[in-house]
Amino acid sequence: MTSDACEICGDPKHPQAYACDRCRKILRRVDMRRDSLGKLRKPDREARKRALRKAWSPDARCFRCHYTGIALNTDDHHDHRYLSLEHQTPGDETKIVVVSALINRMKTDLSDREFRRMVSALARKFEGEDFDEAAFPDRNFRAS
Repeated sequence: MTSDACEICGDPKHPQAYACDRCRKILRRVDMRRDSLGKLRKPDREARKRALRKAWSPDARCFRCHYTGIALNTDDHHDHRYLSLEHQTPGDETKIVVVSALINRMKTDLSDREFRRMVSALARKFEGEDFDEAAFPDRNFRAS
C-alpha cells in the first residue's frame, strides 16, 4: 500500500516516492566531511528523517531550528537561516538535529553540552560578568 503523503512533512508526493521534492532534496545532500580514516562519512538516513520530522512545524509549514526555534530556509544556501543537519556529538551520525547554517558554523566541533555551556558563558560576559574560562572544552581544537 502506498501513500500520497511525504513521510517527513505530510505534503503531497509522487505515489512511488518516500518524500516530497523539498524533503528528498534535503535528505540527498552530500556531507563532504571525512572520518578519521579520510573516507567520506556515511550518513544515517533514518536519523536524518527523525530529525527532519521533529523539526517540521505543521502549523507554520516550515522546519524550525533545534536551538532557536526560527523558521528555516530550504532553498538559499547563502542564507544564515538555511536548513542544516547538525551532529549533536561531532561525528556521531545517529544523533542529528536540524539547525540554521549560522548555528551549525558556530557549534562546529562542540558537543551539544559544550555548545550550550559556551553560549551561556558568552551571554553572561555580554551582561558584564567575567567570562568563565571553564566553558572551554578540555581538548585541543579539531581533536577527535
